[in-house]
Amino acid sequence: KDREVSAKITRQTASDQEVIAFLDERVQELERAVDNHHQERMEAGKSVDKVKQASERQVEVLTDMLTYEREQKVDAEKEWKSTKKVLVKEVKHCRARILALEAERDGFRQENDRLREALLSLSSKANRSFDNSLA
Repeated sequence: KDREVSAKITRQTASDQEVIAFLDERVQELERAVDNHHQERMEAGKSVDKVKQASERQVEVLTDMLTYEREQKVDAEKEWKSTKKVLVKEVKHCRARILALEAERDGFRQENDRLREALLSLSSKANRSFDNSLA
């Protein structure tokens, strides 16, 4: 009987050692998996941080560009308004000059017409005087 008990205890011990070995192996696998997941998580965190920093830099650059473009737009609008004022003044000046030149032209036409009539009148008088002197 002692041998049976001793054999049973030996079998039970061997069986327990197998279970312990199996559980040890499983625990080591799970610890490796946890370590791998932890490492992957750390790498993913670093990657997220890099992307975040790059995005923040890009947002900064785009914000600066937007500010610059807005300033350029304001400057261009000021320049456009200034140029428009100059052009409006120039157009008014040109219109006034055109009116003055048209008035001057009309005056020259009237004077030219009067001179032409005077010449024609003198010419016809001179022809009559010449004709009378011949007759």
